[in-house]
Amino acid sequence: MKNFKITNLKSKVVQYMNESETKQFFTRNSLGNYKWENVQTLRREMYNKKIHDFAFSIGIMGIFTILIFLMCTTFSFIDSLIF
Repeated sequence: MKNFKITNLKSKVVQYMNESETKQFFTRNSLGNYKWENVQTLRREMYNKKIHDFAFSIGIMGIFTILIFLMCTTFSFIDSLIF
């Protein structure tokens, strides 16, 4: 059964409901004052964002490591020319 996160746009109150409760809730209340989202989709988006951030961090760390090795190689080449 699907779970939903329902937010009141005026008072910012957040409620979590399953599918049947959501149908009952919206038969009594108008849809205009509320924003509803699927909880499973929200969790999936958060997980994907964490993976994306981790991959970005690893990529940046790799680039900096390569730059440091290139810089050390350049300095050793310059040093070999001087001495």
